[in-house]
Amino acid sequence: MGFFVDRDGAVTPAAFLLVVGGVLVAIGYQYTQDDDYQSTSHYVIFGKPIQLLIGSILIGLGLIADVWRRFGNTSSSVGKDETLAFLPAEEILNELNKMKHEGTIGDSVSSETEKKEIEKLRLKKSVNCLDALAMKCGREQTRRNKLMAKAKTEGDELNVNIAGKLSYEQHELEILCQDAVYIVLDLYPCNDDAVSAAISLLALIAKDEEVRRRHIEEADKFGLNVPVKAMRDALKRAKIQDAEDSEEARKVEWRSAELQRKGCLMIGALADGDPEMATKLVDEDGLKAALDAMEWYRFHSEVANWSLWCVFCICYDHMGNKGSLVMKLGGIQRICRAMKDLPTSLDVARHGIAILFDLMREVPENPTALVQIRTIALNAGVHDVLSRAMEEFDDSVEIMMMGQQMLYATGYQGNIPHYRPRET
Repeated sequence: MGFFVDRDGAVTPAAFLLVVGGVLVAIGYQYTQDDDYQSTSHYVIFGKPIQLLIGSILIGLGLIADVWRRFGNTSSSVGKDETLAFLPAEEILNELNKMKHEGTIGDSVSSETEKKEIEKLRLKKSVNCLDALAMKCGREQTRRNKLMAKAKTEGDELNVNIAGKLSYEQHELEILCQDAVYIVLDLYPCNDDAVSAAISLLALIAKDEEVRRRHIEEADKFGLNVPVKAMRDALKRAKIQDAEDSEEARKVEWRSAELQRKGCLMIGALADGDPEMATKLVDEDGLKAALDAMEWYRFHSEVANWSLWCVFCICYDHMGNKGSLVMKLGGIQRICRAMKDLPTSLDVARHGIAILFDLMREVPENPTALVQIRTIALNAGVHDVLSRAMEEFDDSVEIMMMGQQMLYATGYQGNIPHYRPRET
């Protein structure tokens, strides 16, 4: 971690103060070379130009800020969260490890009030650590993607060596983030703020190959059951909250719904394009968690949208997971109900129809299953759901094409809506 730039490429406050102070000192020194610098044309304090004095003060503050950044946050694992943004990922993970090894607050603190206050600070710091890692990871991934896109554009090899232009080796930052997530979920498995931050960070790193490998091959330490269980337990807590009609109650409900939305995003991101991971997530009740979230927050369009996207990622082209969705979890009925509850949401309609279309496609190797799936869909009112969605979004090519094919294939007798592009 340098004086001028930290490991993530950001300019440090100490460097900013030093540069500004240096410029002011240079200006002030230049004034002292003039014979008439003490005239009224320049501001003078104690016989010296004000620029020289202010610049010296800023340089001193810059040096103090650098010392504080390097050493001021190592004496205690509680508090001092404002310095986390300037720490490299390894040191942030060390902070979390310190809190983990400290364990519960012991008898050294006699006051119950003081214990609660310290625990509150520790929780806040844990969440702030995850937020800081998410910021670093997002910035690093953006930088890496830009370099890879540039390499493709310029015709370089896909595996071009870009390590020297990045702050972290490939997979390094994502692994540190994964470690941090599981530490916080171990410390605070029943706190919604901690679970929400952990799930959000895990969704951000879900595409990384090494992260996925550890989920599968090191399941004793990084098992998928941990974040899925945390998400499901959070939903259980939300269900027993008092149904008060107040501003605070609405905020609590929104935060709980947002946690479930992030959970669906995490599960879908982990399953996307990886059949083995998708199978494992169904085994760990990930599919059930997404459907339960959609069902409970049935009027929250964002929860329903990302839940349906998650279901699509888990079940697309995966016969085993489709069977679990249809036969064990009542997936078709739940999807149709979500589309009925949110008839004006384009994303809900698009994702819901995409799942139904994938389920009811021709399956040459198992025609009996196809007949059974279509029968279940008809009993769930799929004709009414599809026709309403097509009438509402008759300018959507995807919805109209898939909807028309499903209505034709299932013997719909009514008027089939047609595509009507909007006039521009």
